[in-house]
Order: sequence, then structure tokens, then C-alpha cells
Amino acid sequence: MDVFTNETIETMLQHRSVRKYLPKEIPPQLVDTLIRCGQMSASSSLVQAYTIIQVKDPAQRNVLFEVSGKQKWVLSAPLLLLFCCDQNRANKYYPGVDKQVLGFAEQLLIGVIDTALAAQNIALAAESSGLGLTFVGGIRNDTEEIIQAYQLPQFVYPLFAMCIGYPDEKNEQKPRLPMPVILKQDRYTEDEDPELIKEYDHTTCQYYSNRTSGAQNDSWCEHSAQLLLAKTRPNVGKSLRNQGFLQGDDLRS
Repeated sequence: MDVFTNETIETMLQHRSVRKYLPKEIPPQLVDTLIRCGQMSASSSLVQAYTIIQVKDPAQRNVLFEVSGKQKWVLSAPLLLLFCCDQNRANKYYPGVDKQVLGFAEQLLIGVIDTALAAQNIALAAESSGLGLTFVGGIRNDTEEIIQAYQLPQFVYPLFAMCIGYPDEKNEQKPRLPMPVILKQDRYTEDEDPELIKEYDHTTCQYYSNRTSGAQNDSWCEHSAQLLLAKTRPNVGKSLRNQGFLQGDDLRS
């Protein structure tokens, strides 16, 4: 099948996580450009409900390193960004806004979506500039620690970090689910999914076996289930409520 492509699409299709970086600084002008690209992402009603913290201080980096399970690339990445959902500006500067409204689940979703869209723009801009990156969701292992260390006010919540640098590795690309499992037509259907996921499990078994020289051969379902059970992070809900989210009347109706 012929596939339409261009330079941007080729960059996107070549994505893979990079966790080892050359000891080379990223020019400040390029960092500014990455952030500007993030700012140009789509935003719900132009709310721009996110804040990005560039982490340079070694002590502040160490907080993320410890909380994330000591992921060493958090310390070694030339550029480390912490992405936060942010409705603090709405709380402080929007006239007549009731805090109860900011506690609605919808406002949390707006912030999470805005943050994710900005981060993906930055990721694409970085990769198209010859940089590599990895997302770090492990910072949610202890969001209260992050909130305290980074002095996050009410209605600001840490979602993930991003490590960026010039690649010092090129991992094999992880296989993705077959497109019919992801792309449905007109309604949600599952008729073909069991067989397609079975085939995908076989593919991922081979991938992990090749990558680990036979030390690991989990299927996608097995691997995902293990991660789901290992990363429940039950304190996230409480931490969100402490920051003012998920307290609106909509959750009691």
C-alpha cells in the first residue's frame, strides 16, 4: 500500500524513546523555540492551562530523580522539563470565577489535555531538530513531594517530565497495536480485536525477547497488566483534591 509521507511525517514515524544523551548542551535559542512550539499547540478556548518548569538546579533535579524511581536520565538529560496542569491563573486572574467551578472534573480535563498537546508539540519540534527524548510519568509516584519541592500553588498539578538531549543511542522501535484496534468506523466495535491483539502479543513477545537477548518475552497484555498493577499510585486522587481539583458539585450529582 502506498503511504503518503513528508519530512514531518517521517520524523513522527521514527519516534522512539531516548534515555542516553551526549554531553552536549542544547543552545538556549533552540530551547526557546521548543517552548514556543509548545505554546502554539491547540488550547481549549485559549485557556492555555499548563505551566512548564525548566529544571536546572541539581537539588531540584534530584527530587524528580528520587520520586521517579531513580531514573538516571532525569539527572543526565541536558534539558529537563516538568509539565503541570495549571488552573491557578484562572483562579487568580479571571474575574468572577467561583473556585467550585475550577474543582469540576472538566477543568482538570482541560488542563491535562492542554498540557499533553503542548508537550507533544515540543516533542515533535525536538525530534525534528535532531534531539531525542523520553517522557517520565514516574514523577506521579509521589506528587505531594513534587508539589512541595516546586512550590506548586492550588490548582497546579504535576503530570509528567520530559528529558531531552542529543541522542547517544538508537533503540529498536517498539511495535504499535494494529491500526484496526485503534481506528474504528462510526461506532466502537471489537469483532476483530481478539485475533489482532493475539497476533500483536506474539509480535511484542518477539520484540522483548530480541531486545533482552531472551531474558524477557512478555506479551503486550502481560507486560501492560504487570505495569498497571505495579503503578496504581493510589495517592494521586487525594493529591489532586488537595490541590483543589475534583471537588466540584458535578462529582456529587
